[in-house]
Amino acid sequence: MAELAAPDAKHIFSLAITAPGDDQWRPTLWSAALDQACAGALDGQRRLLVISAGNLRDDIGKNYPTENHVSSVEDPAQSWNALTVGAYTNLVWMAEQGLEGYTPVALPGSLSPASRTSLCWGDEPWPYKPDVVFEGGNYAKDQSGFVTSAEDLEILTTQSTADSTALLGTIRDTSAATAQAARMAAILQAEYPEYWPESIRGLIVHSAEW
Repeated sequence: MAELAAPDAKHIFSLAITAPGDDQWRPTLWSAALDQACAGALDGQRRLLVISAGNLRDDIGKNYPTENHVSSVEDPAQSWNALTVGAYTNLVWMAEQGLEGYTPVALPGSLSPASRTSLCWGDEPWPYKPDVVFEGGNYAKDQSGFVTSAEDLEILTTQSTADSTALLGTIRDTSAATAQAARMAAILQAEYPEYWPESIRGLIVHSAEW
């Protein structure tokens, strides 16, 4: 619909939704459709799709980082041609009322507690996923091991909800990371309008710090 509305514009597509399942590295109808869309296999139009790796759904941070290592990225994040985005975090400072005595789950520069990986894929001949990570926030834990979210460890953003008049809110996990990656891609595409989408993807991935 975006392409039909503005066929001459450059587009960066952001998809921060995944489906649970045991597909792991195996292609699905969804991931294959994204691969085709990125390559322009059906219409000759190349595209850059920025998609989230998916989040842990239960007991986030309680078995960190082992649970992240054994939890595969979710469908369709196994897509070869899409830019799959996971989350890391540098957020470790907290001064939130009611969370006295809590400490961050992840150390600065580490994998964000909710982010999934492809480490459980083993030696299968598939790409490493996610392709790149952006800030996704952190979680807090007390001395008993109880884990909770904390606004101080999340990312400030705009919001518009029916039950709130606040203009600002917070976001976290791979959805937040994906939004930042799509923003970077859009900035690069605007700066280099003649670059192919896969070139923009390559600039992002190969400029990452390892």
